[in-house]
Amino acid sequence: MFLSEMGLTQHDSLTAAQAAANEAASASGGRVFTCVAFRQGGRLMLTTAFSYAFLVRHVVSEPAEKGGNPRMATNRPVDSGHVRVITKYLTENGANYILPPVTLNVRSVPAIHIPRGNFATTVGFVVIGDETQFSITDGQHRLMAITKRRETLPDNSDFMADSISVVIVVEPDLARIHQDFADAAQTKQIPASLLAAFNTREPLNRVLTKIVDGTRLFQGRIDETSKSLSKNAPSVFLLNQVRGMVKELLFHDYALSESSIPARSAQVIGTTEDQDAFVERTLAMLNLLAMHMAPWNTVVELPTSGGPANQVVDFRRHYINMTATGLVIIGHVAYEIEKNPDADWRRARYLDLATKIDWRREASMWQGNIIADDKISTTRGPGRIAARLVMQELGITTSIS
Repeated sequence: MFLSEMGLTQHDSLTAAQAAANEAASASGGRVFTCVAFRQGGRLMLTTAFSYAFLVRHVVSEPAEKGGNPRMATNRPVDSGHVRVITKYLTENGANYILPPVTLNVRSVPAIHIPRGNFATTVGFVVIGDETQFSITDGQHRLMAITKRRETLPDNSDFMADSISVVIVVEPDLARIHQDFADAAQTKQIPASLLAAFNTREPLNRVLTKIVDGTRLFQGRIDETSKSLSKNAPSVFLLNQVRGMVKELLFHDYALSESSIPARSAQVIGTTEDQDAFVERTLAMLNLLAMHMAPWNTVVELPTSGGPANQVVDFRRHYINMTATGLVIIGHVAYEIEKNPDADWRRARYLDLATKIDWRREASMWQGNIIADDKISTTRGPGRIAARLVMQELGITTSIS
């Protein structure tokens, strides 16, 4: 009896409920939306879809002023940078984008018509008049980005006819609305490796997946979902660690900010031809190293699971090139090698990198820079020093920074 207790009007059939909703809309000048009415947390919820045009007319954003009292507003202060990011995403991917649902609040129950029955969830019809206004529980930055995107489009654009899923919470209490916002914000950040695997709009990630799939050492041995690699993991690297090496190869900086990557990628590998050429040269380099460099040349002969695969755990403890820092050093040195147009010279230098460098942790080359007190540094400075020493060992003259 929950739905009837919430003030919803019940009818003998779904057809009768729809007819009553249409009649009410005609009488009031409102609109009928098909919805699903359900209970969650002891309250009435509705879910439907609103066009962007309808959304911007009927949803009111009341963000708190920075430095003011947020308890008197329904939304947090606006993050203008976040709005710009979403607007840019909509602008650059107009024909192929996705926006997650927004959560709205309405303080009084709209006219809702449902079929009769003791259902916890049911299809119904909600009548929304011109006077009905919603506030935002979650999604104000998406709404603002939609509005800003509209401002840049010609009058004949059909962008505002697109729709977005909405969840409507019937809640009159402002304190509870604030709590809903806090509850909705408890999301788990996507691990960097998983984001790199999924976000293939970015050219860097597109070439990354091809490199992982085409490198003998990486095939079946890269953890593409975790945030960190456990000490006893048989995987050789996280996907995001390989991505750091690729950033070195492309930009000479594994720590380049994510906001800078799209523009830099467009410069370096902006076309399909550029991407294919980069992948081809990178695969040639990595597979050459995997043939000749210890312990990579042993790892590639191991199965990807089972007892023998656990040798990777021991190698990770004893070899620099089995760590994220080692990958960055390899990428940094390879960036300099790749400057030379002579393919034979590049191949010779990679053979030297594989056979003339002692990659064991106890090697004197690494002590006092990336190795201190038997711990390996992951910061840029020591890594650059180590890379410079590798270059000197290989007889490569360059101005490494």
